[in-house]
Parts: sequence; C-alpha cells; structure tokens
Amino acid sequence: MGRGMDERQTVTGQEWRVLAFVLALALALRLFKADASLWYDEIFTVVNYVRLPTTQLIGVFDSLNNHMLYSLLAQLSVGIMGESPLALRLPAILFGVGSIFVQWRIARRMMGVPGALIVALLLALSYHHVWFSQNARGYTGLLFFCSAATLAFVKGLEQPGWRIWTSYGLLVAAAMYMHMSAGFFFVAHGVVYLWLAGRALMKRDASARPAVLSWGPIFGIGLSIVVTLALYAPVIQQALATINEVSEASAAPGGAALAEWRNPMRAVQEIGRSISSAGALVPIIILGAVLVLVAGVIDLYRRSPVLVAIYVVHVPLAMLLLHFVGVRIWPRYFFVDLGFIFMAIVEGVYVWSRILAPIVRWEGKPVFDAPWIARVGVMLMLLVSVGLLVPNYLHPKQDFTGARDFLRDYAKPGDSIAAIGLAGYAYKHYYAPEFTVVETGAELKKLRERTKGHTWVVIAFPNQTLNARPDVKAELSAHYTDMDTFKGTLGDGEVWTLIDKGAAKP
Repeated sequence: MGRGMDERQTVTGQEWRVLAFVLALALALRLFKADASLWYDEIFTVVNYVRLPTTQLIGVFDSLNNHMLYSLLAQLSVGIMGESPLALRLPAILFGVGSIFVQWRIARRMMGVPGALIVALLLALSYHHVWFSQNARGYTGLLFFCSAATLAFVKGLEQPGWRIWTSYGLLVAAAMYMHMSAGFFFVAHGVVYLWLAGRALMKRDASARPAVLSWGPIFGIGLSIVVTLALYAPVIQQALATINEVSEASAAPGGAALAEWRNPMRAVQEIGRSISSAGALVPIIILGAVLVLVAGVIDLYRRSPVLVAIYVVHVPLAMLLLHFVGVRIWPRYFFVDLGFIFMAIVEGVYVWSRILAPIVRWEGKPVFDAPWIARVGVMLMLLVSVGLLVPNYLHPKQDFTGARDFLRDYAKPGDSIAAIGLAGYAYKHYYAPEFTVVETGAELKKLRERTKGHTWVVIAFPNQTLNARPDVKAELSAHYTDMDTFKGTLGDGEVWTLIDKGAAKP
C-alpha cells in the first residue's frame, strides 16, 4: 500500500469521480428497502420522542433509547416528509454516507489514494454499516462525529489553531449529544493526550512539545465540555437518574440475565455468534482476521501513532468503563471503530502480500508478486462483503407488519389476538392498536377462556420474552401451537405467531 500523504494534496478529477461513485453506491444501498418495518427501538423512539413538541423533547431523557440529537433530526425529517420508516431513518442514512467520506479523508492521510478508496468501497458494501445506516438511531451519527473529531484532533496537534480546535470542541459536543457513549471514545482521546503531554514535559518528544502543550488542546477539550453540559442542562438530572436505574437493574430480583450483558466478554461472544454460520471455518476465519488486523494496526501505527493509539485504547477502555458503570455492553457501542478496523484490515492485506510474495516460490522463483496477491485479497474482501450484505435485504430488522398482516388475514370475527411483552408495546402504540396486550400467563389464560373463537398470539424477541416469562411459556406450551415465523435481521428478531390448539392451521 502506498504511504500516507498530506491531506492538502490536490485530489485529482479521477479520484473525485471514483469517490463520487462510491458515495452514490453507498447512498443507493442504504435507501434500498429503507421503508421496511420498524423494529422495537425505532418504534419506541418515534412514539415517545419524535412525536413530542420540540420544546418538550429537549427536556426529556427518561430512557437511554432517546438519542437526543437524532430524535431532533428525525423530527425535522418527519416534519418535511411525513411520518414513515424512510423519513425516520433518513438522518441515519445521510450520516452513514457522510461517515464514509470522513473515513476516506482519514485513510487518505495514512494509506494514500488507492487504500483510501478501497476502504471507502468496503464501508459502502459493509453489512453492518448498511444495517446501522438503515436504523433510526444515532449510531451512524456517532460514527460520523467521532471520526471527524478524531481527524480534527490529529490535525490540531500537527497545526494548532483556533479554527481547528473550535471545530474539535463542537464535533465532540455533537457526538455527545447524539449518544452519551461517545464519552467513552473521547476518554481515549484524553488518555492519548495525557500520554503525549507527559512525553513532551519529560522532553522525550521535543518535536511535539509546542503543539501538545499549547493552548489549543485545552481550549478544544474545554469547549467540548462546556457545550455538552449546556446541551444536556435541561435533562442532566434525568440523565443521571436514568443511568443509575440501568446500572442498578442487574442487582434487582430477576436481574441475573441483565448482569450477563455487563460481562465484557459478551461483546466478543456476540461477534463470534455473528459469523457462526461459517461452521467449521470459524476458527480459521478468526485466526486469519486477527493476523491480518494485527499486521495492519502495526503498520498504520508506524505512520500515525496518535490516531492508531486512540482506537487501540478505546476498545478495552470502553469495555472496562461500561462494566464499571453497570451499563450493558452492546457490540454497537464499538461501531465507532468500524472505519479504523477496515483501514487496518486493508493495510494488513498489503502487509501480508509483501510477506507471502517471496515465500511462495516455484523452482526458486516467486509465483506471484506482492501487488497481485494484494489485489486478490482485496477482491476476496469485496466478494465476501457483497455476500454478507445480501441477507440484509431478505428480511426487515423485525417484521411486525408481516405478522400483523398475517393475523389480520386469518383471524375471524370472534377471535382474539394477544400481543405479549414488547410486541404488545409495538402493536398497541404503532402497528395494531386493536391487538390485546398481555403480560402474564394468567392474563393469557383468561383471554383464551373468554374468547368465543380462537385465540391468536404474537411474540417479539421470543427467546428473551419466554425466558423472562416462564408462566407465559407454560401456557403457550400447554394450549397453543406454532403458526408462522417472521424472520428479522435483528438478533432474536423473529416475530412468532401462534394459535390455540383447538384450531386447525389455515
């Protein structure tokens, strides 16, 4: 891979055209089927926050589901386009495409033109990037602002000035207002800055002393704190109370399941589960990915130790802080690292191509040169990305509308339809207010006994729902039979429909 380059170096017309194609492709892939059924968190967001008057919205933080800045932007989008899945997801789509542009700028500094464009294309085709870009939540906005702030941080240390550090402070505040987990990422910024300042004070890095110990970083960090506190001022007490409630939930009766989500290894297990479909190849895939990733990280570190240190420090630091605070450790909290991971993987492919080229020989001569091996590696990554992306379009994240339409088609006059647990919330407040919400096995039994016709049941998050409600599980096992399952791309995202055993399947 070519060495990094000065970001100010002129972008050629050809490079702009290739980048424009990549961004247009990314936008098209994120708009395609963006009108599919909303899933639970999206429904909760629109019902509880997006529909509020703006003056009331900025004063509410009663759930971590309220990504403040995203709720405001979704409200703006809905106000212009009308309420629809596409309107609700449009800010996430635009931030997703924007984050690819920012990552291209970062990669161009470190990897040169070809590497930056490859990284941008891989992100455009990335299953996870597309999935989150079609999710009416703040995660792609978080990626955009964290990436842009990191770029500003690195540039500010190279060429300090009012403009760059003011931009840094505002970008950090925007990321924090988008999602509070940004704080864990910017703690990594702080750790790296303290490390640099310590080296400069001890004169171990005299060349960095003027920039690191100038007023710029302190001003930028201070500005970010002031603006963030000003944005959260109307809800600061609610926010602290909400975080405390989440933290204490695992200590409450029945909180053992929640405690599992605080285990730092949970995120690792979820990543492993996401590639489990590869079967016996999983260990080989993991080993190969680790070797390529580590090689890429090491090579990138030689070029930009500050930027690489931020991302390397962030992952373990965030896991420890999340565990300490008592908040569930979701893999999505590390979505901000996705662009760097792709950079490291692409760089790692080129590193290994240089290692393998002189080793793979026939009759004393190299069989393939390093550029050929690298091109093959990149093509394989692109093919794998496309293969992984296709399933994203086969099903919605959570098919509430498919299950609703099925039940409406087959339920007859005199039948009852019961929505259990979180499915009850989704249907009562958004998709089917006529469905009966049921929370316990006793309630479901009473509904079945008083219904003249048949009783239908719909369940979302089936594993979580049935494990948390053994009484409901017992009632369903004794008196109901499965009808149809509506698949979703969300983990445990299937929606189940059942009917009492006295009925024949339609």
